[in-house]
Amino acid sequence: MSRKWNEDDGPERVQRDGKRLSRQARSLLKQARRPSFHCLRCGSEVPTEASHTRHRNHCPICLWSRHVDGSIGDRKSTCLVSMEPLGLTIKRDGGELMIVHRCTGCRKIGKNRVAGDDNAASIAALLESSAALDEHTTAELEAEGIELCRDRDLVEERLWGRGGTS
Repeated sequence: MSRKWNEDDGPERVQRDGKRLSRQARSLLKQARRPSFHCLRCGSEVPTEASHTRHRNHCPICLWSRHVDGSIGDRKSTCLVSMEPLGLTIKRDGGELMIVHRCTGCRKIGKNRVAGDDNAASIAALLESSAALDEHTTAELEAEGIELCRDRDLVEERLWGRGGTS
């Protein structure tokens, strides 16, 4: 016989709609809130705190992310699957470089700040690969108000300061 939800159930046991989470979902939420995580894509151990970001959920090696947030930093998503890096964008206020991700499960689009320890070669490769995105994906991003950055010099400036690596 299952117990009904009541006020004593903590947020680890209850979704926003009042339904109880499965044991697997609770386990995944607990993993998502740890000080480090294993990248679902490449298996690297990733610290959740990194330079220039408070809510890290992407891998500094392959740049893939995990869908852990419902809203920025809340760690309340129940999706919890991989998010593919699609490209780079510049944050409107402050001009920070951001990685644009799309969830491979629910297809939600998200952005994460580039962290100080993110692999520069992976960022450069992402910039190049984003030029080959199909029209549907580009339209999907535009509908979300996201304009991909295609300017290599601007990306280098944001990563390394004036003049880039040259």
